[in-house]
Amino acid sequence: MKPPHPLVPSSSRFTKRLLVLLSVALPCAASCTEAGRDGLLGPDHARAPEAATAAAPQGAAVAGAVGAVGSASAAGSASANASGPPAGPSAPPPGAASAPAGPAVVEMLPVPGDLPASIVKSADGRPPRIVFLPGVCSNAGAYLWGFAEAARAHGGAVAIDGDRPCGNAQDFRSITSDPSHEEPRIQAALAAAGHATPASADIVLIGYSLGATLIENLVKASPERYPRVVLIGSPRDPRLDPLKGARVVATMSCSFDVPGRMKRAARMFEGAGLRSSYFEMPGCTHGNLAEGDRVFSEVLTWISSG
Repeated sequence: MKPPHPLVPSSSRFTKRLLVLLSVALPCAASCTEAGRDGLLGPDHARAPEAATAAAPQGAAVAGAVGAVGSASAAGSASANASGPPAGPSAPPPGAASAPAGPAVVEMLPVPGDLPASIVKSADGRPPRIVFLPGVCSNAGAYLWGFAEAARAHGGAVAIDGDRPCGNAQDFRSITSDPSHEEPRIQAALAAAGHATPASADIVLIGYSLGATLIENLVKASPERYPRVVLIGSPRDPRLDPLKGARVVATMSCSFDVPGRMKRAARMFEGAGLRSSYFEMPGCTHGNLAEGDRVFSEVLTWISSG
């Protein structure tokens, strides 16, 4: 059986509601092969909803349709996929307010001087403590729909799109791995989300595909700002040297992506004295999320416990 791969229609306007999802079966790409597990994956292109001001239907799946674009020498990210009804997230930290009624909502966040970001507000009303960075030809808001409940329960999240066009594709942009370019954008989004001093904000940094490579470079440049990071589906073997300044490094992969690579990385980090662990999303390919609320809740609970 090939893993299910839902197709999500997209709207080019931020204020339109999430459209009804249509499930289709697409063949597994090179990432399903043994060679694909450890080789570089071609960029993914997904059509997914932008951040919306209305909640997604309860139990809806959010995902992207994948098609190769650009050069196969870079690994890109498609949109997010939460398979089936979301699992219940872990309880908020002690002292946090109860989560508001209704499902978590991904909203558009205007960022002065930059493109809008996407945000899931925290259960306690504080500025978000999670920053999500996608990769090539991605829609950050769509990823955030895939773990919105976990994000809300664990302090809220802001997701930052790349600012480089993805060909003629609407709603999709590419991030870079250059920390000098992306660091000011991260700080601007955190400030727009309510952090009075964004450079000293206590956050968890999560990166998917090229976003994971960007995280390595961000930690190397500013280790004091990013002590807790999550690397998902890295396009090449994660490196120890740039991440030595971090305290906690979680690695993740879809089961049909690069689990071997990310497991080896967790063992390498742990052997070097970093607190590290591997987490896996079942039945999905590169650029997607599966059981996002459950898996991300496990990751964020683990990160907060040490």
